Amino acid sequence: MNILLVGFCVSPDYFERYTAGDALPQVAAYKLESRFLRALRIGGARVRTISTAAVSTYPRNPHVLLPSQTGQAQDGRGARVLPLINLPVLKLASRFLGVLTALISQPRSEKPVVCLYSAHTPNLLAAYLYSTFVSAPFFVYVPDLPVYMDMGLNRSLPVKWLKRLDVKLVDAMLARASGVFVAAKPMAEDSSAWAHVPALVVEGICDDSVAVDVEYPASLPDCSGKKIIFYAGSVNRAYGIVELVEAFKRAGSSYELWLCGRGDLEDYLRSQSQDCAAIKYLGFVPPAHAQAIQQRASLLALTRDPAEKYTRYSFPSKILEYMASGVPVMTTKLDGVPAEYDAYLNLIEEFSVDCIARTIERLDRMDETVLLRKADDARDWLLREKTSGAVGARIVRFVEANCERISR
Repeated sequence: MNILLVGFCVSPDYFERYTAGDALPQVAAYKLESRFLRALRIGGARVRTISTAAVSTYPRNPHVLLPSQTGQAQDGRGARVLPLINLPVLKLASRFLGVLTALISQPRSEKPVVCLYSAHTPNLLAAYLYSTFVSAPFFVYVPDLPVYMDMGLNRSLPVKWLKRLDVKLVDAMLARASGVFVAAKPMAEDSSAWAHVPALVVEGICDDSVAVDVEYPASLPDCSGKKIIFYAGSVNRAYGIVELVEAFKRAGSSYELWLCGRGDLEDYLRSQSQDCAAIKYLGFVPPAHAQAIQQRASLLALTRDPAEKYTRYSFPSKILEYMASGVPVMTTKLDGVPAEYDAYLNLIEEFSVDCIARTIERLDRMDETVLLRKADDARDWLLREKTSGAVGARIVRFVEANCERISR
């Protein structure tokens, strides 16, 4: 089967070069799409890629023009990066026109099945039009619903109105897809527009390589001999960061709390770090530095509020990354996380400062060997069930079973 993956999967060198200095680098999304591509190939598909870089719009990213790039993947298939004008409005227009042109110019003889990573409107519209022109199937991997993809951002009223219009447009085009991959089952079940579209749950894909110890950078604070609770990711109020910090202070445990990332709570975290010696806010650190801390942490934290509606329609990729590290994970119970994960996580019973504090105290008192045994079991299970190799055949079978479905 020939698959044409349309998304943002540029080469690692290209990604690093053009996300340097980016206010909100899309590291987690880049990793997930790379693993999805690998899953398609391991599953037996012949995959070529058409991509544009996922970067913040200028001036939040310093690059105004991003160049094209062509190359070959390890299996010899084509990998094409399209140029991008990284300015408001022009960014969306150049992405749409570039992708549509690239799709239309595909050799008819190859008859590729188009697969999109994420329901990003310019790419989705281009794929929909191409599908209409040539009667070709297209599939969409939806790791997040567009309506919840601006968490923590203060939008103006006109932008919010445009966002609602965009959501309706995306729903209408997803309803014409031959199939969708969703990160959480309720995404498809609760949709009034595309619940009829065949759906396969792919909540995430973990790295199938054995974790290598990362050398600890001298630029980071010394972590030797310390019990560290670590959080890496967006530091937005909507992600339960304030509750985690306040609970940590209330718990009075033997842990230190280290956090890194960018978001609307940066000033708050700097203030907390100055006021409490056991709290360290490191700002944005490169992924390799975050991994070095993660490997040496005692506990990895995720404290999103289950009452927030977006948690029903998303699966935090951070959970897979945490579990794959072999370090104990403390998290709230989220609707978007399947029950099969519960046995491998240290669950917070309810989202409140008091309950998070009690959970920290309980884990601080627990036998470390018990915590580490659960973490080892989590990692072993993940490498058996949730890697590119484990899910690849299932993904390709789903595409094969539904590729003749072309909705009108």
